Amino acid sequence: MKNWVVFIIIFVGFQSFSQDKKIDKLEIYYDQGHYTRVYRKANQLLANPNYDYSAMPKFYKSLAIFRLSNDLTWLKRHKNEINDAINLYRLFLEHNSAEDYIKAHYVEIGELKIYLQTLEERLKTLGYKTQAEQIHKFVHQELKQVKGYVRPKETPTNNDNPNQNANSDVSTHQSKNLREKIVAYAKQFIGVKYVWAGHSPSGFDCSGFTSYVLKHFNILLSRTASGQLEGAKKIKISTAFTADLVFFGHSGKITHVGLIVSQKGEDLTMIHASTSKGIIITNIEKSTYWKPKLKATARVV
Repeated sequence: MKNWVVFIIIFVGFQSFSQDKKIDKLEIYYDQGHYTRVYRKANQLLANPNYDYSAMPKFYKSLAIFRLSNDLTWLKRHKNEINDAINLYRLFLEHNSAEDYIKAHYVEIGELKIYLQTLEERLKTLGYKTQAEQIHKFVHQELKQVKGYVRPKETPTNNDNPNQNANSDVSTHQSKNLREKIVAYAKQFIGVKYVWAGHSPSGFDCSGFTSYVLKHFNILLSRTASGQLEGAKKIKISTAFTADLVFFGHSGKITHVGLIVSQKGEDLTMIHASTSKGIIITNIEKSTYWKPKLKATARVV
């Protein structure tokens, strides 16, 4: 009998983890722009009663419909789906954890607001007045309090350019102070436990930790590690230092992110959310686990 109880507990635990993992894939696919896949996968989860506990399938199906509606071929076949997207988003807002979800996905929602304002004008110009009006009302009602957000684009730098800003020394000093403040703030959370999809001081996952810390300094990041790399300015690993981001992965996939705490010339060291020990500081150069998985570094400060 005891063996059966243990088996049931393990099975339930495994199921819960799998559900979280599948929902997390919606986020990854959406962040990578695979909107048709998000739409299809979200539909599958919505049809499965095991996922009734989460509002995220509704959230991502709603966002996927809005994005797919920019394709006129798709829109002609799904003219009523914009209304479905609005209703799904309203159901998402009714979830008892909606406030937490919104805090964790402010980047996606902020980007959505800017995108929908553009889509509204496009549909109006193309004669889709009903759909344009639906979007207009949605933006000015459900998204009224949302601050629009545009993800920063990578800009090339030329270190050989002699015409540098006269205030570069001041800017460098300000940047150094900000970097030190970011690291000092991050270190306050050392010891906080690891929580899958966690994004608050009660528990963090890797990208939840980096996005939470940098949001404190008005630097907005995507909610996934791969999205954070995509939205940041990629730099050479040899040039990375305090408050830059460091990414790890395998088989071409980014699976982990940390915040660099080391100075230039020191061993590359990060603060990050470890699954076994929570928020810790790790010397990457001396880690036989992390060093082989090191994939990239990026700058957001």
